[in-house]
Amino acid sequence: MQYRMLGSTGLRVSEIGFGCGNVGGLMVRGSHDDQVDAVRHALDLGINYFDTARAYGEGKSETHLGRVLDEVGERVVLSTKVRLESDALQDIAAAAVSHAEQGLARLGRDSVDLMQLHTRLVNRRDSGRFGMTPDEVLGPGGVLEGFKRLRDQGRVGFFGFTGLGEVEAIQALVDSGEFHSFQAYYNLLNPSAGQPVPQGFSALDYGRVIDRAAAQGMGVVVIRVLAAGVLSPTPESGGGTSREPLSAGSDYERDVARAHKLGFLQDHGLESLPQAAVRFALMKPEVSTVLVGFSNNAQIDEAVACSGADPLPGAAMAGLREMWDSDFGDRS
Repeated sequence: MQYRMLGSTGLRVSEIGFGCGNVGGLMVRGSHDDQVDAVRHALDLGINYFDTARAYGEGKSETHLGRVLDEVGERVVLSTKVRLESDALQDIAAAAVSHAEQGLARLGRDSVDLMQLHTRLVNRRDSGRFGMTPDEVLGPGGVLEGFKRLRDQGRVGFFGFTGLGEVEAIQALVDSGEFHSFQAYYNLLNPSAGQPVPQGFSALDYGRVIDRAAAQGMGVVVIRVLAAGVLSPTPESGGGTSREPLSAGSDYERDVARAHKLGFLQDHGLESLPQAAVRFALMKPEVSTVLVGFSNNAQIDEAVACSGADPLPGAAMAGLREMWDSDFGDRS
């Protein structure tokens, strides 16, 4: 296992992170014995970064992970997240503190290394899906104030956010210089957080926000590297609990169709599409760690094998560039 720094935090994290969410779902739906076995196996292979949230199984992931870590008794770099909804708007900072404290209680921990905002970010709120504006996060009485209270109390070491929602709002949080890390949606089907894509690219263009964050000294945690399981041998098993698009222009059915067009990667000596996906993400030096959701130990082995592996061959990257530039063949 190779390790990288999480931005300027001083935290040294494994290139492969253990995602404890609905995709893979082991820490949500697995038996306790299977969870303990998988965490021990991951630790033996050098994984030291574990990411959970209340949103994963309505708190089950936090509860299960906390119990398992107590049982195995090893120190890890631990991250959890708070997702605020409209009822938090009366006192956002207090709500952030309360939700974080509830997460710590489920984990059975006095503190965590990283606390992250899990709420979608928007430029302005409308009557659609709830999101928080940069002012509500950064301004007086906002999420950031709550996180700083927690830091002052020794409950969290650092704080970050999930970079989903509207790009201008994500960029505003990055540019603020107030956060230590962010989670970047970055994969073979939508590489725009770290690679140039053509104007009119049908998936959301994140404007190479990974580079923008790294320039601020932020750690970058890649999420959805397998596009909710689409870039796995059995995509129908990996989508989690909802088919609602996580990122605009990246709905499940479209991603499945596009994934089928990536078979050429195995013609370039790549053992599998999941390994190609993880190796692609790790090629970007600004990336600190790549989160992968696991169902079993074989998937852990496959992901860990990507750490320290060679970059994707030039011919494979050229084929990917053709795919992106043509919008996966949808553009003449």
